[in-house]
Amino acid sequence: MEHNILSDSWSLSKWLAVKTSHARDLVIDCIESHQPVMSETNCQRLLLAHVHYHQMVKPVYDDPNIKRLLFPFFDIRQPQVFEPKAPRHIVPDVQFSGHGRSVPFGLLPRMGWLYATQFVDFGLTQLLTDPKANHLNLRVDAENRKREWQAFRHDLDVLHLSENEEEALAKAACSALSTYSGIFNSAYRE
Repeated sequence: MEHNILSDSWSLSKWLAVKTSHARDLVIDCIESHQPVMSETNCQRLLLAHVHYHQMVKPVYDDPNIKRLLFPFFDIRQPQVFEPKAPRHIVPDVQFSGHGRSVPFGLLPRMGWLYATQFVDFGLTQLLTDPKANHLNLRVDAENRKREWQAFRHDLDVLHLSENEEEALAKAACSALSTYSGIFNSAYRE
């Protein structure tokens, strides 16, 4: 991977945030439109969609090349589990048909999907620690998730990618964010 000349103020993680801002905003708007923190049922649908998405991206987290490239991040990473503090009911009949596609092959596309997944994990943690979500009785380790998000971005920032590689990374991240929105929307279809 060749070195891409960036200005001193632009890191890869900042550049990715700008390049994926529209897709990130669509995910946020999608989630906000269903108001998942307003009721336990809506939150449960969100969590089921999130679990389904994570099952789909599991190969990315198991990829030995990505683990080697982003070792510091993987060394501190702990899978986030959004645990209820009290027993909860399960929302029946949530179907995710049409969202069974697999993650792409290749280092950069998979890294783009990893970026998107880390973004939605961090955002979901923020959403579920919001005081409006207090009635949901979820245990969320927001500090750990923040450390992981920062470590992940730092690991990205030390990579040396060409302009084409950066574009491929951003394109894959946008694709993953679009997939997440689709899965999330399908959780709210009756």
